[in-house]
Parts: sequence; C-alpha cells; structure tokens
Amino acid sequence: MVGEIAEASRKAGEILKGIRELSGERVSAAVLLPLLQKAVCCKLMVGEQQEGNIRNLVILSIKLQDQRAGNLSDETIGRQIKKYDCHQTSLAAQKKVLLLMYLERELGFHMNDDEATSIETLEDLSNLAAAYLAKERCFQSS
Repeated sequence: MVGEIAEASRKAGEILKGIRELSGERVSAAVLLPLLQKAVCCKLMVGEQQEGNIRNLVILSIKLQDQRAGNLSDETIGRQIKKYDCHQTSLAAQKKVLLLMYLERELGFHMNDDEATSIETLEDLSNLAAAYLAKERCFQSS
C-alpha cells in the first residue's frame, strides 16, 4: 500500500511540475483544469474520474482506500467518513485540506483561508491557480 501511495504522489507531482513549467501565455484556467483533474485524481488514487466536485473525489478516495485496506461495507465506510476528530473536523474535510496544502506546495503559491474555503470544484481550483500562477509569471518577467 505504501508503494502505491508513493507512486500516486510521484505521478501527481510530475503533472504539477508540468503545470509549473508552463509559459506565462499558456497559463489559463482552461489549460489547467484537465491537468489539475488528472493530478488530483492521481494523488487521491481514484483513477480517471470526470467528477469535478473535490469533496466527492475525496469521499471516493476514502471509500476506495478503506475497501483496499479491509474490504469494509459501505455502511462502515460511511460511518468512518462522517466521524469527527477532537477539533470537530471530518475525515473528508481533513483530506481536502491536505490535498490543497499539497497542491499549494507543489505549484509554489499560497492561498489564504477564505480562498481555500471557497474551493469546492476543480474549476474553482483551476481559476484560482491560474490567477496565482499568472501573477507570479508577471512578476518574473518584470
């Protein structure tokens, strides 16, 4: 299982490196969306999905991970997803936050809390990433 996780992270990292290397004029939400879709699906180990809602992708990832770990029933997995920690944060919320932090690190920008909270879909993410990366390219060319 650890090897699979490492390989998924490596593949996602390669895709994100490709995004970082895009020239300034190629950075747009339309260009980033399919690349981010692929990177997020790799990182979450959900295979190629057309789902655009990040929470749904995170929940699918948790379900698949739990099924791989012990072939658990949907009811057991559902309880685990809805469980809260001592900070009243669900597993799905934690995994989404970790995913966004990973993307920030790999793409080289930092979103504020309000921006991160407002991201619900991969389209939201690609719009925000495009804005940050375009701004960064603008400063680099000055």
